Amino acid sequence: MEASEKFYKFERYLRTLCQILGFDVLSKEWKKTYRTYVTIVLCSQYLLWMLYSLIVASDTFELFKSLAFLGFFFQCSLKIYYTMRNADQYAVNFSGLKEAIYERHEHGTEEQRIVIDRIIELLLLVTKAITVLYSSSIVIFSLYPAYMYFVKQAKVPIFPLHIPGINMYSSYGYAITNSLHMVLAVYGLLGALTSDIAFILFVLHFVTYGELFRMECEQFERDLQDMSLNCEWHTAKYKTFCRQRMRAVYQFHQSVIVYLESIQECYQSICVVQVASCSFSVMFNLFLALTTDWYATYSFIVISLFQLFVFSLMGTVMQIMNERMLKYVSSMPWYMLPTEEQQRFKFMLARSQLPAEMVIRSVGPMNMETFTDIMQKIYSAFTMMYSFLVDLS
Repeated sequence: MEASEKFYKFERYLRTLCQILGFDVLSKEWKKTYRTYVTIVLCSQYLLWMLYSLIVASDTFELFKSLAFLGFFFQCSLKIYYTMRNADQYAVNFSGLKEAIYERHEHGTEEQRIVIDRIIELLLLVTKAITVLYSSSIVIFSLYPAYMYFVKQAKVPIFPLHIPGINMYSSYGYAITNSLHMVLAVYGLLGALTSDIAFILFVLHFVTYGELFRMECEQFERDLQDMSLNCEWHTAKYKTFCRQRMRAVYQFHQSVIVYLESIQECYQSICVVQVASCSFSVMFNLFLALTTDWYATYSFIVISLFQLFVFSLMGTVMQIMNERMLKYVSSMPWYMLPTEEQQRFKFMLARSQLPAEMVIRSVGPMNMETFTDIMQKIYSAFTMMYSFLVDLS
């Protein structure tokens, strides 16, 4: 299967998820539909049910359970807001990478096709892994209440959320409550899955852009070496060749920079939200794991840690590719260029030294080093909570 066919297969999957949620922002013709408002209403409905559950909570631990998904709620709500605000940018980025990578290089060199195919294969593999992980969490959330009901004859809801006007411990009320909880769980799963896959899509294709730029620079260097053997450096033919080929390099470099800055614009705030919500969720659910026997807290800790890890890993990938882009530019044979082109080359080199990267406000760049720092702080908070509970008992 060609790389373009694999990409179109991936596109159908991702856009199907977007269309179910009503946020097909990868299309330039996207407009809000009834599905968009259904997603927004469900998100608002969760907030109302959570507030009602806090009011009717029978004890402190029931109140804490109702707050367990607070971080995930804010994550979903703010992602919806930032996605709608940058909808046009998402569509431009997606159509741009599809045209620049897959359509333009459909009949490219063997090396180009290998690089493109390797990245799309990796993207498909990661997509399958994330889909399995997120889907398994839904299975756990749904099977445990079923097990408790049919085996232990205990009525356990999927979420610790009470619905106004419905007694979840009655026969019909229990069925209605869990059905509505399952709808929320599925929509939350689809939202997290779609958002994470889209982010990975854009970051991994920055790698493809960078590798294609490297090949462009290497090909120019080989052609320039051949030209220097046949023409004197001061001849008009040599200068014309350098001007035309360097113009193509400038344009390619500019397109990569614009793409990277666009990713930064779309995901800068989302990354801050992701880190804050996941960190809060992990710490809060660790506390619940210490103080209660609630099953859901463990799966939610795993999901939150996984999301935090993925975003940090993708931030590291962007950092590494920025460094490689600078290396590719600085390794070009600038000393063989005419004086006019050397001046233009300086601008490209200077621009490469100002990379766009994901930065978490007041924390630092989003990378694996920051992930390690966050995990250390979470561990410190966990040990403090554990010591407090031991002393209290």
